[in-house]
Amino acid sequence: MQASSSINVTELIDRHPIGGLQKRVILLCGLVALLDGFDVLAIGLAAPAMGAALHIAPGRFGVVFSAALLGLMLGAFALGPLADRFGRKSLLIGSTLLFGVFTLCTAGSSSLQQVLLFRFLAGLGLGGAMPGFISLAAEFTPRARRGTVVGLLFTGFPLGGVIVGLAGTRLIGAFGWPSLFYIGGVLPLALVPVLLLALPDSIGFLVTRAAAQQKIRDLIVRIAPALHIPPAARFMVDDPKLPGIGVGHLFTQGRARGTALIWACYFVTFLMLLTIGTWTPTLLRGAGIGATGAALAVAVFAVGSVFGTPLGGFLVGRFTAPLVLPVLLVGSALALGALGCVIPSVPWMIALQVLVGFFLGAASSGLIALAASFYPLTIRSTGVGWSMGLGRLGSFVGPLAIGALVAAGWLAGSIFAALGAPALLAALGIALLRSEPARA
Repeated sequence: MQASSSINVTELIDRHPIGGLQKRVILLCGLVALLDGFDVLAIGLAAPAMGAALHIAPGRFGVVFSAALLGLMLGAFALGPLADRFGRKSLLIGSTLLFGVFTLCTAGSSSLQQVLLFRFLAGLGLGGAMPGFISLAAEFTPRARRGTVVGLLFTGFPLGGVIVGLAGTRLIGAFGWPSLFYIGGVLPLALVPVLLLALPDSIGFLVTRAAAQQKIRDLIVRIAPALHIPPAARFMVDDPKLPGIGVGHLFTQGRARGTALIWACYFVTFLMLLTIGTWTPTLLRGAGIGATGAALAVAVFAVGSVFGTPLGGFLVGRFTAPLVLPVLLVGSALALGALGCVIPSVPWMIALQVLVGFFLGAASSGLIALAASFYPLTIRSTGVGWSMGLGRLGSFVGPLAIGALVAAGWLAGSIFAALGAPALLAALGIALLRSEPARA
């Protein structure tokens, strides 16, 4: 196969099937996503035992949950743009190292103040990891399959929740609440050297930064082994490097209205998703449901997300976000409203938790696939990072709001029903994207 002296790397990836190198990238990014989900959701299951051991009142856990989510938000805002500037691989490895170290420190906490500090610092790493692994995997994936791959990749997040829900209660019973954080800290630290050795940097980043030509050649050969690359070949991408501050480009070239709508929908969707994941065990225990039933509710919520998450990215790629996401968000609102009515019936609660997890998992992965496609390569980490930052802001506000409702004496059923209302606003926001440019 003969190539010209100018090789468009974007078109090359788009017209070749996913090969061994790309599968490795997707797998490694998926492992980071799984550990991300394990870490974020472990605190919710550990909260009752941690509160008893450290004398933290249930209402105070709104602050504990939000400490990590504040770190997640700031990490996404700050580290997403840095990934566009200094490389996705470097920032992803640094973020993984950061959340591994401070998750391990959480296991040794002896006071509320230490828990807050370590969860915040771990959150910085967790927030920086997500835009890095989403952008890196998206750039090695053909455009036609990008939404599906991003959806599958984000499945690692709820899958981490499944592991927490199924194994967490036994681990806490046998070894105490710190065991979850020992596991959540050691595994990312063990993954760091694997990422250093086996994960390539973004080929688009290498091209736009005029990196060593041999690095680019080596990656192209692994993507397209039959391609002949002339010695003097020049490499290019569809999206040129943009000057100035990356965040400002999220509002240029017709992207301003779409960016505002995407941010609003991220805020609402992740407010619901993370608030349910963290508060469910405490709310259900307060409603008289035992530890086993509360842990099972977390597990089935995550199972529903595992099935819904890969489907969301596929459906958005197949039918477009304005058609798919409003249906998913309205479904989540109805399921949450029904959930509030059936507590304390454990069988009905479990069935509805599966539906809530399915709809919210599909909606969240659909939003991520939308952001990964809406923004060009050179500002993709910035676009995904700031969208996730707004989502994390919602995740930060949500637990605090639920903590206030718990302190005010609201019952679990009323709280779950109230959580469904924001989904209707998010559905309206996504529907307004019908008039956005075709790039979305």
